[in-house]
Amino acid sequence: MGAYWTALTAVVLVVAVLAPREAQAFLYRAPEGSLKDNCVLWHDGTYHLFTMYRKEQQIADIGHQWRHMWAATSTDGVHWQDVGPVIEDAPFILFAMRTWRAGDRFVLNHGSFTDNRQDVLRFWESEDLVHWRYLGPEYDVRRPDGGRIDHMDVIPVEQDGGRAYYGYAVGGLLRSDDAVRWTWVGELPLTDQLDVRIVQEPGGCERIGDRYYLLVGGFYPGNFNYAVATYVSERPEGPFRPDYPAVRLTGNSGRNVVALWAGYCRTPDELLIINYILDPGGCFWWHAPFKTAVVDAAGHLRMGYWPGNEALKGAEQAVDAARTQAVSAGAGGALRVDGGRIELESPPAPSPRWITPGPPNRSLAVLDTAFDVGKGLVLEGTIQVVPGANALAFPAAGLYLEEQGGTGKGILFQTWGQTEIGTVTAGAEVGFTPEDRVAYGCAAPAGIPQSKPCRFRLLFRREIFEIYLDDLLVQTYATEGATGRIGFLSQDGTGAFSDLRAWDMTLGDR
Repeated sequence: MGAYWTALTAVVLVVAVLAPREAQAFLYRAPEGSLKDNCVLWHDGTYHLFTMYRKEQQIADIGHQWRHMWAATSTDGVHWQDVGPVIEDAPFILFAMRTWRAGDRFVLNHGSFTDNRQDVLRFWESEDLVHWRYLGPEYDVRRPDGGRIDHMDVIPVEQDGGRAYYGYAVGGLLRSDDAVRWTWVGELPLTDQLDVRIVQEPGGCERIGDRYYLLVGGFYPGNFNYAVATYVSERPEGPFRPDYPAVRLTGNSGRNVVALWAGYCRTPDELLIINYILDPGGCFWWHAPFKTAVVDAAGHLRMGYWPGNEALKGAEQAVDAARTQAVSAGAGGALRVDGGRIELESPPAPSPRWITPGPPNRSLAVLDTAFDVGKGLVLEGTIQVVPGANALAFPAAGLYLEEQGGTGKGILFQTWGQTEIGTVTAGAEVGFTPEDRVAYGCAAPAGIPQSKPCRFRLLFRREIFEIYLDDLLVQTYATEGATGRIGFLSQDGTGAFSDLRAWDMTLGDR
């Protein structure tokens, strides 16, 4: 390695270790600069977060600025402490990364560039997850054709009487006998040839039961924006097939992209899914709350509420259902409150002909409480959708997050296998303009069953919210100018809301 190694050592091997500092957002971001493309490794009771890092805060994504790697740690997976830039001012770009244990050391890989071509994986090692040493160009990996290659997720597999390692990289499949030196195998073995636009980016692969679940990000058919799809196989080398009908694990269907990415974090007791959130202003990338990897009875992977997120709950706040105010009761609608149960009725309009329902009739009511959504809010309760008399008018109900200017974001759980999030306007009639849709083909709960009480959880902080139904993630989305007032929607039937409880979040001020 000679002069190359000497120069690189001077630049990045001796790195100042910053004293940990408390740091949060929703859930975490650096105190200055920007993070991107997170990965998390659990080791010896601590979660270790690593991300791309640049010192600038700006919307433009300029490649040469990403020459640092940021680290943070957490013992509970919710409250994070800054470690700081553990690789700083590298002589090459550091793009997305993954890290794993290889014997008595940790190994990390990341995407990088030759001139302006993203065409190489580079490898580092560490004994303590803080001090990192570049292994040198002889360990670098490139595609045979010189095409794009980026971060590689690694899993060990017991095979042929020994242990092998498979690497799932942006750009192809690799294999290793020691988890350090890698051999190119070929293109990602994906079936069905889905028309994925722009990029195709594996985020992770794990064995769950008898199947391997490979997460692949990209711009999929039916989704205007970035989404992550699940592919499954009985073998680590594939071929991997789309996990119909739950193929979209996460993503945004409309023009607003809020949640990105998906990867795994395995602990001795559970398998977690990680992702990150784009701040509405575009300058920050937030490490999102952990999700539990849930595989249902049919073998489909879904993102579940992680019980560890209970650590988000701080002081409980009063939710007084009796002080619910009707904003618009719709045509013939009514608001009824009985103890802690709120019923919001919106009778369906008459059908103009036997196969066609009338125009939607909606009602809106709001709690007379302004929660501190800057500090953070956890709201839980039960939602039930009761159909009206018109069998053609399928009912819906949901939550309303008030914004300044007389509008708000609505989360409308519909009983025809679809959930929509969009802008609600309140006047003589309640208007709803959809912006994002969870429907058939999504792993997230699509809609809500008629008449069945379902539990919801809302995690809401600094204009970003996650909504869960029966402990499965529905969507991550953003408000604009949230006031902290929470309300309820019904459409063409009755929405019933009960068992409401609220807590401040415990994330501090950042």
